Amino acid sequence: MEADYQGSPAARIRKRKKDSFRNTNSLNYDFKNVINDDTHSLKLLIGQELLESEQSELTNIIQGYPSFFTSSEVFRLTSQGNPLSTDNIISADDKLLSFFGRVNYGYQGKYLLSATFRADGSSKFGNGNRWGYFPSAAVAWRISEEGFMQSTASILSNLKLRLSYGTAGNNNIPSGQLMQEFNSGSTTYINNVDSYWAVSSRMANPDLVWETTVTRNTGLDYGLFNNRLNGSFEAYLNTTTDLLIDFPVSGTGYSSQFRNMGETENKGFEASINWIAIDQPKYGLSIGFNIAMNRNQINSLGMMEDYGVSSGWASTEIGNDYWIAKGAPVGQIRGYLSDGRYEVSDFESYDASAGKWVLKEGVANTDLIGDIRPGSMKLKDTDGDFDVDQDDVRIIGDVNPLGTGGFNIAGRFYGFDLSAVFSYSYGNDVYNANKIEYTSTSRYPYRNMIDMMAEGERWVNIDDEGQLVNDPAQLEAMNENTTMWSPYMDRYVLSDWAVEDASFLRLNTLTLGYSIPKSLTQKVHINNMRFYATCNNVFVLTNYSGFDPEVSTRRSTPLTPGVDYSPYPKSRQFIFGLNLNF
Repeated sequence: MEADYQGSPAARIRKRKKDSFRNTNSLNYDFKNVINDDTHSLKLLIGQELLESEQSELTNIIQGYPSFFTSSEVFRLTSQGNPLSTDNIISADDKLLSFFGRVNYGYQGKYLLSATFRADGSSKFGNGNRWGYFPSAAVAWRISEEGFMQSTASILSNLKLRLSYGTAGNNNIPSGQLMQEFNSGSTTYINNVDSYWAVSSRMANPDLVWETTVTRNTGLDYGLFNNRLNGSFEAYLNTTTDLLIDFPVSGTGYSSQFRNMGETENKGFEASINWIAIDQPKYGLSIGFNIAMNRNQINSLGMMEDYGVSSGWASTEIGNDYWIAKGAPVGQIRGYLSDGRYEVSDFESYDASAGKWVLKEGVANTDLIGDIRPGSMKLKDTDGDFDVDQDDVRIIGDVNPLGTGGFNIAGRFYGFDLSAVFSYSYGNDVYNANKIEYTSTSRYPYRNMIDMMAEGERWVNIDDEGQLVNDPAQLEAMNENTTMWSPYMDRYVLSDWAVEDASFLRLNTLTLGYSIPKSLTQKVHINNMRFYATCNNVFVLTNYSGFDPEVSTRRSTPLTPGVDYSPYPKSRQFIFGLNLNF
C-alpha cells in the first residue's frame, strides 16, 4: 500500500474462472449379421475424444477509500478508491485430442483376441513430441471348453488362460511447462516508493515427451464345482520410461524443472478366491479373499545414481527426507537413528561461566538441535566419529507394503442379509510428521503437545518456582519417572522414532438388511421391499499412533509417499435406506 494511503480502507478483488469442455464420440458395430456364423464373433469400436480446460485470474487492488467506508461499501463503490495494481493471469491451455479403436474377435467361444490402439495429442508437449501412440493386445484361451477337458467338467467348470501386452501414456503435469512464465508483483517497502518486478521460479523445458508405461500380464481364471469355488491368479511386470519428474535445480536461480528422466519397474502377483459355502433358497453364505504383492524398483535415473527429495512439510528445516536411488524402490525415508535422550550421566559437569554442559569423553555431540544439555534429544553416531551430522543419515523406513488385500463375507437367513468388507495392509511404514511437530517447540513455545509430551512424561529443566535447574542431582530427581526428551530444540529433526509400522486391518463396510416377504409386499403391488443400514469405516486395528494408517498427504510429487501431516481423519458414515421394486 502506498504511504499516502496508510490506514485507509483498501480492497483486493480477485476473480477466478475455469472453463472445461469434453466431447466424446464412439461407434460400436457387431458383425454377427455380416459373418452369419456362430463360430466367429467380431466387434469393433472406434472413437474420438476432446478435452479442453482454460483458467484465468484477475486481481485488482484498490486503496484510498474514505476512512468511514464499511467493507460492503468498499466493494460496492470501487470508483471511490484509487487503483494500485491489476494482475491478469491466464494459464496455458490444457488440451487433449484422442483417437482410439478396439477390435474383439472370438472363435468358438474358446479363443479370444482383443486389440486396442490410442493416439493422444497433448498441448503440454511441443510440436515434435505432441502425439503419443499406444497399442495394446490381449489373448485368452478357455481351456475348459476344449474336448479333452470334458471328462473333468463336473469338477473343473471353468479354466481360462490370459496373456496381455500394452502401452499407456501419462501427461499428468501442470500446463505451461514449454515456455518461461513470469509472475509480477510490487511493494513499497523501499523508501515508500512503488517497486515492480517480474520473477520466474520454474525453468521451462520445451523437450518434454509422453511418459510411457508398458504392461505385461499373464493370468489364470478358474472355477470348481459349478463355480461354487472360483478365483484367479495374475502375475505382471510393468515398466515406465521417460518419467515426468519435477526435478530440483537449486543453484540455477529456479526451484525446479519438469524433466523426462529414468525408468521404474513394478512387478508382482495378485490372487483371489471366492467360495459359495452354502446356497439354499432360504439361507446362504459366501466368502471371498484376495491378496496382492507388488515390488517397485528404480532401474535408471539417467546420468545420475541417486539424489534426495524433500517432502516439504517442514519447509527447508528437515531437508531431503526421501532418497531416490538406482536399484532401490520409490518411497525410502531418510533420516537419523534415535538414541533416546541425553541423561545427566552423559555429562562431565556444568560450566556455569560459559552456561553450557560439558559432555563426557566418548559421548557423541551434535549441533543439529541446538545446545546440548540433559534431556535433549539424542541421535545415534552411526559412523563412530563422536559427532552426529549429515554423515550419520541412513535409510530409516520404506512406505511400500509387503502385501495388501481384503476379504468379504456375505450371508442371508430367512429375509435377513448381512455383509462385511475388510481390507488390510502389512509391512509398510508411515512417516508421522505430526509426531515431530507436536513434540518440538522451537518456534512455537505455547503450542499444544501430544500426550507423550504431557507433564510427567517429558523431561523438564524448570522447577516449580520457574527457575532453570543446572544441578545434576536435582535434575535427575525431577525427571526420575519421565521417558521423553525435552521438546525445546532449534529445529525439527527426522529420526526413525517418527517412522511407524502402518500395518492395519479395517472393516470398511458393514451392511444389515431385511426383506419383507413377497407374500406380503405383493398384496400392495410391490415386488420387493428391503430395509437396510450401512456403516462405512467401522473400525481399524493397527499399532499406528496417528489418526489413520492409510494416509499420504504430500501429493505434489509421487516421490514422497506415505507422509502423515495434518490430515483430516477418515469419517465414519451411517446410512439408512429402503429399496423398492415394483
